[in-house]
Amino acid sequence: MADYPVTLSSTRISPLSTQEESATGFNTKFKILYSDIAVATSTVSTDTVTVTLAALPANWFINAGAVVISTVFAGTGGLALTVGPTTSAAALISSTSVLTKATLNQTVGTPIMTNLKATATANLTATFTNSVSGSPSAFTAGELDIYVNIQDVAKLP
Repeated sequence: MADYPVTLSSTRISPLSTQEESATGFNTKFKILYSDIAVATSTVSTDTVTVTLAALPANWFINAGAVVISTVFAGTGGLALTVGPTTSAAALISSTSVLTKATLNQTVGTPIMTNLKATATANLTATFTNSVSGSPSAFTAGELDIYVNIQDVAKLP
């Protein structure tokens, strides 16, 4: 088993408008396609791919998160996703399959003020863990959007 780090292209990071943020509670959207995690050298069924979504500010907290799987991931027998800061990789979205269309809500019982805040820079990551059969290099389809509300404490009034 090996982990393959990938950085999400800035073209797939979208700040949401004030109206969208007001309506949904999220201020940023990250779009991940199967081609982002289909790492050619990742050929073992238990490999993981960690996608760096964004660098978080020096003093931050995240108070909302969700994932919308619009196209199921294909080419593997099992694929799970976790989302969180590098300090607690599954704090926002706990390990959940991405092999069916679904909306994944924030991890139940996650203490936001414990696991989703820090006074030091961290990265927000999405980790894909392959299992059962196939490998990340074999993905042929899949698309999801990760929505979060990241707050920079230094910008609060």
